[in-house]
Amino acid sequence: MTTTMTADRLLPSASPSTTRPEPMLRTATFLACAALFFQPILRPAGPGNSSPVDLLTVATVVATLLWAATSGRRLRAPYAVAMALLLLSGGIAGIAGPLPGTSLVNLVKEVLLFAWCVSLYNLARRPGVLRLFTSSFAYGAVLWATVLVAGTLAHVSAIEGVSPTEGDRKLFTLGDPNYAATYWVVSVFVVYASGRPRSRPLRCCGYVVLVWALLLSQSNGGFLELGIGLLCLAVYRAYRRSGPAAAIAAALAVVLAGVGLVTAAPLSHVQDQAQLSQSTELVNTLGRSGASTDQRSTLRRESLQLYEDQWLTGSGPGTTKQLLTDRDFAYAKEAHDDYLAALVERGPLGVIALVTLLASAARRSSAALRAPPGTGFAAQLRRPVGLVAALVCLAVAGAYYEVLHFRFLWMLLALVAVLGSGPDPDERRAGESDGPP
Repeated sequence: MTTTMTADRLLPSASPSTTRPEPMLRTATFLACAALFFQPILRPAGPGNSSPVDLLTVATVVATLLWAATSGRRLRAPYAVAMALLLLSGGIAGIAGPLPGTSLVNLVKEVLLFAWCVSLYNLARRPGVLRLFTSSFAYGAVLWATVLVAGTLAHVSAIEGVSPTEGDRKLFTLGDPNYAATYWVVSVFVVYASGRPRSRPLRCCGYVVLVWALLLSQSNGGFLELGIGLLCLAVYRAYRRSGPAAAIAAALAVVLAGVGLVTAAPLSHVQDQAQLSQSTELVNTLGRSGASTDQRSTLRRESLQLYEDQWLTGSGPGTTKQLLTDRDFAYAKEAHDDYLAALVERGPLGVIALVTLLASAARRSSAALRAPPGTGFAAQLRRPVGLVAALVCLAVAGAYYEVLHFRFLWMLLALVAVLGSGPDPDERRAGESDGPP
């Protein structure tokens, strides 16, 4: 894609005295763009639920470390306190818990994801790179959604990614319907933020195929996230145009409209009608929403029973499914809830860690939204609020998915942190020397 091919032109040297970009900086940026472009390529899965795109993730981290080592640049780590608490609570729970091996594997995954976040953050602080990253993600998402829609229309099973355990849900190479739905939703808001594709008609077509791909995942949670994100954009726009009162009025109007809709058409009646529908999509979304809610309620009740046995430390990261299986519980699944999982698997310290991460993300998001449009890092994006809206969607999704291990969550955390920060002195000098990217 052009977003990666123009890296040489957009990346100035960290030293104002040189004119050519640092070779390792170019390499790290290219690998990061490739990792963002190929985000949905998670199948075939490898050991420990690893995936093909993880090769690019690891390569990005290694290249970033080499760039820092060869240039003498000190890497900055956003969310370091929250991550330290997450790892500490997970390590204590793993040692004290019944499945230390499982806990260790999950902690290694978290270290890698955080290292990728740190890499993206430091790379995106270089002039022009934030634009490259969001463009790579946006173009990749639109391309893969187009491939999925075309493959579905042509009934190409290898592209549809239908799993025997997930019914008729089209997952492409994402492997999990929750992950797939959230990826398509986040992609909508990254396209909005980046303004890519550049052509408005092509961008509108991109929105259509992304929402189509979301529909093919048949995820109720995905459409809830999309609605929450759109609400965020509407409230922000009202705030920018007319101030806080207008923003509050817009939010209240949406809430009242939702209450009125539920009152006029009770959810139980809608679910019954959907179950009787001839449309597979309606049957597998609204039609199964009641059963899905009951299953999640059962899972929460069972998980809390696990917590009673190890309330101080938790059972260890990623151990819920195996422990429920070993103890013959009726619905043996992962927690499907980051907030509950933090308590059950990491104990009270895990809850503190997650709250710290949320508070840090909220603070950086607020700083990103307060920044004057068209200034600083925000100048590289058409609508930076899109990235914040996507992050809000994931915060909501954390109540019914476990999104902490979603790769693109850490991408969003990194890029929002960049938007909420100011340039380093050397970056400011480089910008003055080389001009805008």
